[in-house]
Amino acid sequence: MDAEKKNNDGVAADANGVGNITNNIGVSTVWYGYDCVFSNGEYLKKIQEGESNLEQNALPQPSTTAHHQASFRRSGSHRSLKDYGWLRKLDLRSDVPSIEEIRDWAFDTLQFEENVLVEVFISMLEYYDLLEEFNLDRETLRRYAFAVMHKHHKDCYYQRTDIEGEVSVIGTTVNASEGDSKLSDGGHHTLCEYHNWYHAVSCSQVCFLFLTLGGADQYLESKDIFCIIVGALIHDLDHPGTNNDFEVKRNTELAQKYHNDSVLERHSISEGLNLCTRNPELDWLKSFDNIEDRKYVENYITEAILATDPARHAGIVKEALEFAAEGPKAYNTAASISSSELVELKQFDRANLQHRIFIGRLFLHSADISNPLHSSFDVARDWAVRVTTEFSRQASKEKKLRLQVTSYMDGLDSEYNIAKVQIGFFSFMVQPLFDTMGKLFPKLSHLNDWGEANCDGYREVLAACENVRHEE
Repeated sequence: MDAEKKNNDGVAADANGVGNITNNIGVSTVWYGYDCVFSNGEYLKKIQEGESNLEQNALPQPSTTAHHQASFRRSGSHRSLKDYGWLRKLDLRSDVPSIEEIRDWAFDTLQFEENVLVEVFISMLEYYDLLEEFNLDRETLRRYAFAVMHKHHKDCYYQRTDIEGEVSVIGTTVNASEGDSKLSDGGHHTLCEYHNWYHAVSCSQVCFLFLTLGGADQYLESKDIFCIIVGALIHDLDHPGTNNDFEVKRNTELAQKYHNDSVLERHSISEGLNLCTRNPELDWLKSFDNIEDRKYVENYITEAILATDPARHAGIVKEALEFAAEGPKAYNTAASISSSELVELKQFDRANLQHRIFIGRLFLHSADISNPLHSSFDVARDWAVRVTTEFSRQASKEKKLRLQVTSYMDGLDSEYNIAKVQIGFFSFMVQPLFDTMGKLFPKLSHLNDWGEANCDGYREVLAACENVRHEE
């Protein structure tokens, strides 16, 4: 997540943080610097009242060393307050899952050795017969996927002894050679617990579920489907574990190169496509030998990945609300459509390029923030600790560099604070987005139910923490 400092729609919020969006499609507010859009103003008020009550009832949390160390040790999958082992101890699978397992909401990329996930990527492409249709060489795609895997910073099993200190690496995933791990500015290995290969494949697989189980593939051409699956795989390529704002505040070379605009997303696009141009053995782009097809693929992937910049969140939700309200008339479909054809076309017109690109943008952004909706609370919680670990590390770096500290990344040193942030993130960003997704693709309408169930799990954590505090 990257904080956006202003509202994309130019909407001024009132004292309660609520403002009207043009044409009254929704209401907007700001959550920790993020522009958010809601279709239901009453729902927003209810959430804000709940957040206010939570703040009033919040109790200071003890920060004893014993509690702190237990919080972030990989020590089994338990929900008991006595064992804060939110990161699971997993025996990683080396078998290649079937396409039936991949096409299931319960699929968990974190259960597999990283090499296996290359085959998961290939399986998703083969499901749609894309290799045959575009004359794509399977080994070229496999080599490309392996190159993408190695270009991501490494995941690790880790144990933190100090939230402000160094990461103590217990072990990395299989086949992690010394050359695979990147070095940070300080000379230490950069380990990304969240923005890594597992997250990349997870996003690609969630997009695959949107397409297959969500029924969205009926609105897309084969090239679009290929671009969505590949684009999701490379959307965070070479991610440093810090956000765009961190790049901008430090005025890094990347920030200067991309003029402070979607810095890391543009870097990932460049790195992902350059793998093809720099190495013929990785060049799947050559299969699109028609210059128009090649430009189409490059443009579609670019647009889809740029949509993963959280600074574009409000704009994407607003566009989705427009589609939900207007259907194929959105983006001014050129063809004259009768009322009977509107029913048949539902929300999207497959013949409209802008509609198809929007689906790609919507899907990559949605998949990117979909972890809170996993059908298993243990999996959702695992991802939550991973991302907040990266947040805490960025806050620590900002303090050391005397930069303005990103507020939502600071103080994530207890289960209580992590649970609070996760509930807020779901309520303000994930839930409104997927509420609209469910309207556009009814077969996806159940996803927010899992998000609500996971928030109930976090509320249990809050209640348990408060009970412990009262007992002390």
